[in-house]
Amino acid sequence: MAEKNGGIPPANLNGISRPGRGGVVVKPKNMKGTLVRLWRLTAGQRKGLGWILLLSALASGASILSPYVTGKAVTAISDNDAVLWILLCLTALYLGDWLVKFLQAFFMAWIGQRVIHHIRKTLFNHIRTLPLSFFDRHRHGELMSRLTNDVDNISTTISNSLTLLLTYGFTIVGIFLMMLYLSPLLTMVSLIGVGMIFILTKTVTTYTRKFFSKQQKSLGALNGQVEESISGLSVVKAFCREEEIEREFGEKNDELCAISIKALICSGYLMPLMNVINNLLYVAISVLSGVLFVNGKIADIGLVTSFLLYVRQFTRPFVEIANIYNNFQTAVAGAERVFEILDETPEPPDKKEALHLNRPRGDIELRHVDFGYTPEKPILKNISVKIPAGTQAAIVGATGSGKTTIISLLTRFYDVSAGSILLDGRDLRDYRMEDLRKAFGVVLQDTALFAISVRDNICYGHPEATIEQIREAAQTAGADSFIERLPNGYDTVLEHGGMELSQGERQLLTIARAVLANAPILILDEATSSVDTVTEQKIRHAMLKICADRTSVIIAHRLSTIRDSDLIILLENGSIAEQGTHEELMTRNGHYAQMYKTQTEFL
Repeated sequence: MAEKNGGIPPANLNGISRPGRGGVVVKPKNMKGTLVRLWRLTAGQRKGLGWILLLSALASGASILSPYVTGKAVTAISDNDAVLWILLCLTALYLGDWLVKFLQAFFMAWIGQRVIHHIRKTLFNHIRTLPLSFFDRHRHGELMSRLTNDVDNISTTISNSLTLLLTYGFTIVGIFLMMLYLSPLLTMVSLIGVGMIFILTKTVTTYTRKFFSKQQKSLGALNGQVEESISGLSVVKAFCREEEIEREFGEKNDELCAISIKALICSGYLMPLMNVINNLLYVAISVLSGVLFVNGKIADIGLVTSFLLYVRQFTRPFVEIANIYNNFQTAVAGAERVFEILDETPEPPDKKEALHLNRPRGDIELRHVDFGYTPEKPILKNISVKIPAGTQAAIVGATGSGKTTIISLLTRFYDVSAGSILLDGRDLRDYRMEDLRKAFGVVLQDTALFAISVRDNICYGHPEATIEQIREAAQTAGADSFIERLPNGYDTVLEHGGMELSQGERQLLTIARAVLANAPILILDEATSSVDTVTEQKIRHAMLKICADRTSVIIAHRLSTIRDSDLIILLENGSIAEQGTHEELMTRNGHYAQMYKTQTEFL
């Protein structure tokens, strides 16, 4: 391979794509600024980069020297000893080229992966510090793409494109200087061919990029249709829409096929045309050098041989650098997306004088609280309520009235826009965040389980818990019976993050997790929304035990589950419409009473 290509490495090593030949190139907004930031971000991780620079210069040596040495061999063809020594030199040159490129790949893998490890770790560590509002503004799939695909693009560029770019750069400079040394006139003629290749590449890629852009859009539409069809397959089958989705898939697949054929055919013009130009240039240089040799302008036939070999090698690196540069642009664009996340403001840090919260009593008070996820859309308006320690409080209301928002404010997933929330007489923002959140045992409406064992899911916040404590928490939540029926009981690994369980079973596991936390304040956000009525009654009685002697805040649509609460708060349009005990609210015969009667008359 080295002899055939003159030592120039192929540009598609390790799967590097070639967007420069028609593919879609994602261009960065500010390449210089992003590269400077990337350089600063990787400070301390670039040890050995100087060796890469030196090895890249040496890696171009075979491409630069082998044609010259070959020409000398042709000149000395009648001198057997000289030819033997020259052939030995060529052999040593190519062996040295192999060793240099091996060392180059070794060092680049070592440096590149260390740099990427640092970038990925920095990004992940920053993501975990971001407030919940950030995740509400970004789709999870998008964040996953930035953490994986964008970082992988940077990795590919650092590990492959960078070394190739350096090697090709040294090769072009070295070959150009050697060509000038051998024949300035032939060198000027060769530059005409390089100019033609540049014009051809620019023209073809500008035209074909439109097709590849349509191809990407069509592929995205097809992927979206496939994802929707598979994820909603049960609905598709229930409504007998199999033939319809097959037809839609066929249309999108046909469209993608047609566009892809056009894009690939158009981009396929480039390499054959470039080969034609290269061959015509080679013929022109051959004829011209022959004329010069016959006329005595060139006295050494070996010089002609060397120059023709240089011509073969000179144009190719320009095209490959264009391809690598496009990869480089895509990687820098990915780095910009990474920096967009790193520029996000993390959760506000604890104050220097932040208070420790070791044994909270559980007195909660909301004073004139206003909040909106966006300033123009207020969710909560002038909320004021006291929940004394040990009180079981329930928050009810229509969907969108602000019930779950209050939970997010209590746990400081968000901070109030105006007013304050007090715990044991002090503003929540006065406490250390870690201490504050440990004071709450939370069961959110959306269950969150991990691909670990049932035991580890229950003791997620308390990994030191014993199996007896875990089992007791599960029994209290009513989850023990179905856990024992699992293949390995408490050691059963939830391979798909709990998706193999029913919604109700997942909910019971999250309740068991909150029970095990044994926090002084318990928050249940629609904890019984996904269980049957029998299980609901079991959980209700369990909640009475769990909530005893501790403050609890319960959100529920089923009013029958919160009738025993000490305080019921009815929200309407972000404001408190009614509050009191179940009996008091029923006596008033207001909105709460109407809601309760409406629900119970169907039971």
